[in-house]
Amino acid sequence: MGEKRARRGNTLYLCLALLILLLPLACTVGRTGAKMADRTGDEAEMHLALSRNLLAEGDYARALAESEKVLALAGRSIPAAEALFNIGLILAHPANPARDDAKAVLTLQRLSRDYPASAQADQAKIIAGLILENQGLNRTVERLNSHIERLNSQAERSSSQMERLNSRMDKLQSIIDELKQVDIGVEQKKREKGR
Repeated sequence: MGEKRARRGNTLYLCLALLILLLPLACTVGRTGAKMADRTGDEAEMHLALSRNLLAEGDYARALAESEKVLALAGRSIPAAEALFNIGLILAHPANPARDDAKAVLTLQRLSRDYPASAQADQAKIIAGLILENQGLNRTVERLNSHIERLNSQAERSSSQMERLNSRMDKLQSIIDELKQVDIGVEQKKREKGR
């Protein structure tokens, strides 16, 4: 009889030990991503609509979070393409303080690559191209501004050199005028002596 109790106690301890060992694993799976399948797509569509509304309201951080939820729920279904498009728009939006054109381009290129048949694929290519072209134009503007600054600096130096030269010319002109007066005086004295 004592042996049966010991076995039940051992079984109980064994179950508790297994439970303790598996508990961290259960917590990790719950946090990281045993993602639930949204079979109907309703939940993904709800998050997508919320993302659109938040984007229209200018709440870019929450709109981005909602679009990322759609990606987690939708897998490779149609809402995923639209979610990627929204993410690209959010990341490229000029009023977004966390704007990141590089990530926006990568997201839009991913949409074009992974969902070429989606309604947003062509728009994504166009927007990504415009962002890249805008970046190129910004670099050109920066180079031109730098060149303009150098030219302005040279112009300022030339202007100060011109001022110095004008000052010297004024001094030389006054010396010439003085020499002319001396020369006139000498000529007058020569005439007076010659009379």
